[in-house]
Amino acid sequence: MKDIPQEVQNAKIAFVAAGQDHIIAIGEDGTFYGWGSNRFGQYANTELTEGNPNLEPVPEAVLNGELDVAHIKKVTCGFQASAILMDDGTLYIWGNKQAYANLDKFVDRTNITDIDFTLNYVVGLDTKQTSVVTGVKNLHSMVREKIASSATMKMKDFLNGRKINEIRATTTSVCLLLDDGSVAFTGDFPADVVEVPDLAEGEYFVDIEGGAYHFTGLTNQGHVYSFGGDHYRQAEAPTVEGASKVFAGSFQSYAISDSGKLLNKWGLKGYLFGTDDRGANIAERVVAGGRITMTVGAVAVIIEIIIGVTIGLTAGFSGGAVDIFLMRVAEVFSSIPLYPFMLILSSLLAQVSLTTDQRLYMIMVILGILGWPGFAYMTRAQVLVARESEYVVAAQAMGVKESRIAFKHILPNIISVILVNMTLSFAASMQTETSLSFLGFGVNYPQPSWGNMLSRASNAVAAINFWWQWLFTSAILITTTVCINTIGDTLRDVMDPKSTNDK
Repeated sequence: MKDIPQEVQNAKIAFVAAGQDHIIAIGEDGTFYGWGSNRFGQYANTELTEGNPNLEPVPEAVLNGELDVAHIKKVTCGFQASAILMDDGTLYIWGNKQAYANLDKFVDRTNITDIDFTLNYVVGLDTKQTSVVTGVKNLHSMVREKIASSATMKMKDFLNGRKINEIRATTTSVCLLLDDGSVAFTGDFPADVVEVPDLAEGEYFVDIEGGAYHFTGLTNQGHVYSFGGDHYRQAEAPTVEGASKVFAGSFQSYAISDSGKLLNKWGLKGYLFGTDDRGANIAERVVAGGRITMTVGAVAVIIEIIIGVTIGLTAGFSGGAVDIFLMRVAEVFSSIPLYPFMLILSSLLAQVSLTTDQRLYMIMVILGILGWPGFAYMTRAQVLVARESEYVVAAQAMGVKESRIAFKHILPNIISVILVNMTLSFAASMQTETSLSFLGFGVNYPQPSWGNMLSRASNAVAAINFWWQWLFTSAILITTTVCINTIGDTLRDVMDPKSTNDK
């Protein structure tokens, strides 16, 4: 969308509005412009929009530049939809009806005084001033004076003769600016909202703008306030002098002077690692995905240790038929190819509806069950050496039970070797979970893990053109694995009495 068409750059623009993936503009001569995505006829009618009941085409009067610019009241965009409101109440609206299920109720309306878009609904104010028209029963029939307040009242009772001048929508809520300067709210709000600021006596709002989760308002005394969701500090307005107009983007706010000079801006300043193909913050997903990947690796290693060490101790100390039987069982598990097994299981489970947590538990258990033979072989080898030691012979001579000798005497003496291998196995389990998620068996989007983050950038186009979608995740995965392996190698050198390395 940053590639503004040349004809727009050379034109005098009277109105412009940006949606999630498209922009529309109207020149002073009434010419209509649009750029960005046009998959759903956002700014031009195509073969896709003709006769498609799910898409409302762009009105011909808009496309042909027949609108009187002097009488345009508002131009606004939503997600795959746009609207132009005239000052006589005539509304031109078009776009994806599947994105806005009530869009049909606004087509050919001539009694609308204001219009805006939430994430899923069109919200409009009619000339009756009794309700916010949505076409969704009771969605906005109740209002509240404070965002965090649970006290609501019917719209008609709240107005009590007052009129609504403007409505401004976020993705889930609507702010009503009344003719006396007071505000009211309706809809759903995030849990971490802040209260509407308390204004001084005689001070009231003259303008309100809505972002994705926050509102920014300008008062009659020139003060600027932001409130609502504050994930990116978009609701923390600085002191601004001389503002005559405010604007709000999804996670930003702007204060403008009479001359059009940008006085200040606040809110989201960009993403540290960029965003993925759906606009999600990669830096936050790397942190959240790391928790999942490392949790899976840690739990899988714990299961491996419990099973492997127990079987290794039993086989090594008991010897004979028990040893032969347990080692043959270990060989059977070792011979199971992990990735083909997982892919086959993934295909079978595709017919079953599993939650993300259930998939995580399954991955942990499967990795633990298939990974224990390594610990069993290592523990058995250490036990075979330790059971000939003098302290074991002394315990046997004293009549100590064999199970006690194995778990109370031998195990503490070989625990250092187990700890070293545990760190190395932890890194390997992390890599395995990443590989499984990359192949599609592990954690599914939108739940993040390092594996599925890499899988979304696995094609050549993404690898070349959207390099940030895989580079930072890969670098952190490699760094984490190297760090864990380094810890394991260092523990091995420190705990190995035969090592010649500096302790």
